[in-house]
Amino acid sequence: MVPKNFKMIYSQSQIAERACVLGREISAWAESVQTQYGEEILAVPVLGGGVFFFADLVRAVNYSLEMAPVKAWAYAANVEQLSEVKVDMRNVPAKGRSVLLIDDICDSGKTLATLKEIFEGAGAREVKSAALVRRILPKPTFKPEWVGFEYTGAEWFVGYGMDDQGKWRNLPSVHIIT
Repeated sequence: MVPKNFKMIYSQSQIAERACVLGREISAWAESVQTQYGEEILAVPVLGGGVFFFADLVRAVNYSLEMAPVKAWAYAANVEQLSEVKVDMRNVPAKGRSVLLIDDICDSGKTLATLKEIFEGAGAREVKSAALVRRILPKPTFKPEWVGFEYTGAEWFVGYGMDDQGKWRNLPSVHIIT
């Protein structure tokens, strides 16, 4: 049972619809990479929350993708208190590759921006990103190439990979805590 202080903002069907739309857009890029370089995009889910969106998004892409997960995190107590980004990316073959980073949320964008720099430093040909939710903040932030939903506000998200102190990632929809 979902706690009463959770308010759904993106339903399972809305998420599925957006994943399909973004998958078609990414398919055009995947086709270009396949045609130009004769290889698949390296799709990189950001663990742990990004796996939910990753699974739905890559199934909506009409080209084969290679998968190589990374673990990255930057949260302190809340959205406004981001700490240094920590990354664990063992065995990720980025050199000379077109890379697609996939995460559940882009708040300040610090995690995705850091990962992009790391992959470029590792020799990736190009690095693009997709996030289910991008939080709109007053100051300019990193913007993924593909975004499912944009949200203005400081509320904490739960569900569909996003958690509240390790809980509720498994909800099939996205909620805010009220």
